[in-house]
Amino acid sequence: MKKMALVLVHLILTATLFAQNQSADGEGMSQATALKKIDKDADYGTSSASRQISFTTGKGLDGLPVVVANEKGTIEMVSIAKHTYMGHMVAYNNFVQLREYDFEVFYKNKFRSQKYPPKKVSLTDDAIFFDDNYGLLYGMEAQDEGTRCRFLYNYQYIDAKYLTRLFFHSSNPIREQHIEFEVPSWLELELIEKNFEPSYKIKKSKRKEGDKTIYTYTAQNLAPVKQEPASLARPYYLPHLIVSIKTFKSDNKSHAVFNTMDNMYAWYNLLYKKAKNDITGLKTVVDKELQGKQTDEDKIKALYYWVQDNIKYIAFEEGYSGFIPHTVQDVYQNKYGDCKGMANLLTELLKIAGYDAHFAWIGTREIPYDRREVLSLCVDNHAISVLYHKGKTYFLDGTEKYAPLGVNAYRIQGKSVLVEHGDTYKIETVPAARPEDNTMATSARLKLTGTKIAGHVRLSFTGEARNFFHYIYNSIPSNKRKEFIASLIELNNSSTEVSNVKTSDFTNRDIPLVLEGDVEISNRVTLVDKSCYTSIDFFPASFASFMPDEKRKTPIDLDHVLYATDDIQLELPANASVKSLPAVFETSFGQNAMKAQYKMDKNQLQLTKIMQLQSPVIQPVQFADWKAFLQKIKEFNRTTISIQL
Repeated sequence: MKKMALVLVHLILTATLFAQNQSADGEGMSQATALKKIDKDADYGTSSASRQISFTTGKGLDGLPVVVANEKGTIEMVSIAKHTYMGHMVAYNNFVQLREYDFEVFYKNKFRSQKYPPKKVSLTDDAIFFDDNYGLLYGMEAQDEGTRCRFLYNYQYIDAKYLTRLFFHSSNPIREQHIEFEVPSWLELELIEKNFEPSYKIKKSKRKEGDKTIYTYTAQNLAPVKQEPASLARPYYLPHLIVSIKTFKSDNKSHAVFNTMDNMYAWYNLLYKKAKNDITGLKTVVDKELQGKQTDEDKIKALYYWVQDNIKYIAFEEGYSGFIPHTVQDVYQNKYGDCKGMANLLTELLKIAGYDAHFAWIGTREIPYDRREVLSLCVDNHAISVLYHKGKTYFLDGTEKYAPLGVNAYRIQGKSVLVEHGDTYKIETVPAARPEDNTMATSARLKLTGTKIAGHVRLSFTGEARNFFHYIYNSIPSNKRKEFIASLIELNNSSTEVSNVKTSDFTNRDIPLVLEGDVEISNRVTLVDKSCYTSIDFFPASFASFMPDEKRKTPIDLDHVLYATDDIQLELPANASVKSLPAVFETSFGQNAMKAQYKMDKNQLQLTKIMQLQSPVIQPVQFADWKAFLQKIKEFNRTTISIQL
């Protein structure tokens, strides 16, 4: 949904779409006025959108009977501003196909067909090397406010398992969104409503028509969903429907789809078995990597880290290949694979070495659903390997390039895992995140001499903080990496000179990541007669970027939990004294808190700070309290210490 919105915005702003005869009218002006009340900044909007979904049966993988979903829709759009592009995009892939369409423009009292070939655009995410997801874009440039057009289409999901979710919102304002399901008596369908109340009043009804049950959902006056920095994943807060096919009848036989967890696992396991693994060539790499390793822990690390270091992550989604793992021989030979291929290879390497490893499916933090409550393919978007060893369960993610054994990425912490065990399965839970597992410690030993502060700075990172450093460090050009490290040791002060930089061994995952160096700071001291004024609180300016502006509508997700400590010591001249010290500072927001204290010990001025981030999601109703929390920290950061020389 996010990718589609971004592509659509880009295209309608930059592409020259087809020009048609058009005319604004009173109805169009009325619709534009109504949409402007929903979003005064919008250039165009949807006056009405309707989707009618019906079901038939067909043949799927291996000729097995499947439910086929057919969607018929109409999207009516109107320009709110002059000389604006407006349009609608439909996605398609091997499971979702556009059967019929028309694009109509209002001209001289009626809508007139303008059925031309659409613009075809890739919806492949930047992280995906190749897939079969495309968008078909239909649109026009409206010359005047109140110009209308509409897009009509027939869509088909050739296997209704892949009709997983329907959202009501879009990237432009919608006056009315209507979704209807026509469910025949031979089909058992579950519609799970998410985020309907209390923020959104979705009208719904149910009626019988012969042997069919009709479910309708109507939402009105929907504001556009903007793409904003550090946004919470939309399934957490936007109203939507999860579609789960439970059972159906075909040819006088009953078929279970996702009626139970057993059914869902059976489907996953069928796809998993489609990967015809040939492990013949893997024994060589196992023997080589385990050579000289004495303990089980060292052997497991060797294989886990080999996959991280030698297999490049390239997402691949095309038809059933988006769900069937690539074979271990292909991933090993090509030296790349998606999460399924990497999990498949890692699992087999560990098995060859004699360990109890299993392929497993998991949903990352982008997905808010519990698999025990939602039986749909939308609960999982990732694959890992699960290892059982000496009574302990390890969750091994080969796509996490810098993760040490036993440290789980925040994106999967607290999530449930469906673990393959032949014809049976287990459900495990990745341990939840704790702030102290992700630490960032800053230590500085400084000395005041004249108008300069000089000394030694040491930074230490563990857990997610360590991984986050690696992702940034390895994503920037190699000739910029020294500059990046220096900027961290400078403690966010541009008037700092850094020398004698040292780092820990970045290739050793099993030790904290350490950066250290000598610094000379030239802009932190002001002399007035026999007094000087200085500050030793180096609050990271980047944290202020999470201060939402007045236009912010979407929830903030800081996407990690963190435990940060500062220990800053400043040695004063022998006869100097501090006139006064600030009181102990404490502030909190939810489970986020900061405590700071200044102390004097002889001629040593010391600042200690502890910041704990444990509530990374900030809802719009909390923005005022969140801003107040950040503002208090910033005000404390501006504390100036007066020193008598």
